[in-house]
Amino acid sequence: MSADRFPAPRPGDASHLDVDALGVVVRINLSGLPPVDRDVIAEAWSGAGRHETLAPVATVSPRSHFHFEETVADLSTQVTLAALSARRGDLWMVHAGAVADEAGRVILFSGRSGMGKTTLMTRLARDYAYVTDESVGVAADGSVLPYRKPLSVIDDANRAKRQASPRGLGLRDLPDAPLRLHAVVVLDRDERHVAARLDALDIAEAVRAIAPQCSYLAELDEPLGTMIGHIERTGGALRLLYREAEDAAALVPGLFDLVRPPRPTASPARPGPLLSPGPSGYRRTAVADAVTLDGGLLALLRRGADDETTIHLLDGIGPVLWHAAAGVRFEELMATAVRAHGEPTSGSARDAVDAALRALRTAGILRGPED
Repeated sequence: MSADRFPAPRPGDASHLDVDALGVVVRINLSGLPPVDRDVIAEAWSGAGRHETLAPVATVSPRSHFHFEETVADLSTQVTLAALSARRGDLWMVHAGAVADEAGRVILFSGRSGMGKTTLMTRLARDYAYVTDESVGVAADGSVLPYRKPLSVIDDANRAKRQASPRGLGLRDLPDAPLRLHAVVVLDRDERHVAARLDALDIAEAVRAIAPQCSYLAELDEPLGTMIGHIERTGGALRLLYREAEDAAALVPGLFDLVRPPRPTASPARPGPLLSPGPSGYRRTAVADAVTLDGGLLALLRRGADDETTIHLLDGIGPVLWHAAAGVRFEELMATAVRAHGEPTSGSARDAVDAALRALRTAGILRGPED
């Protein structure tokens, strides 16, 4: 392993510290801090090399109302948010940990808070390169941008959290090889998992689990298609069920050895143009992306305020109704559903379509005559 591919960050004129985060430089303003505090922050960020030729995309500053350890943690949050904002629309960014082998193959471990990402990365990065414990950035070609931020660990002496540098924890540096996405793993940590194991996820399960962990997903061109494409190129997502990091570590060598061919499981959903609705017309609402998955499932991504996105997975007659709802009347939608699926085995087609339309309207996916 090499030292970092970029020079280690240093204060320069001691008034600031420039760090690399997802391929951009974020400046930490150190002015006003005593030398001892500047040294602590510089040490915490010593694993995050910086591009010599890049100008900072943002500057973050300590907030004086925090205790010092909270200040260091808050700076990490500020750097993360600044880097994510700077790369919005450019990278597929996942709230995840990641490690890499000497060949540059990266395993991404996605998980919501509480799934043990930092603890697991601290354990795995003794054997493999530490890429991040916070956010993984993947470019269109599958290359991975590291974010070697400090790790939040509990000090055994007083049980307080501190921000520790990767090197201070004995974690390995980046390899000389370019980083590329090799595997996508969803973490499922639970005390009930007696033995660690890996299970394959179908694409619908993967979308449900990973999409909520993505940052600025809707900012990408074809966001669902981009996310699913990255997952497919690794051969599909896996779920890691485990209780302790040490149990999970035993499975990781096999993950690096695993070679799975790309698994196409999705195609863009291309609805027809919307018509001017009549007095009884139903029509689709705007979505950021729509993708048809294996088994006829339809995945829709709707964009809300403040980077809030919602994923809807439609099955049954839902996809047919969504595609057909171009400003048409109930009777036409019912006829389309019957042509595609036949008459229901119980109940009436009218009741089935009415119930489905009400559910789609409640979810905000369709508008009806009264909306």
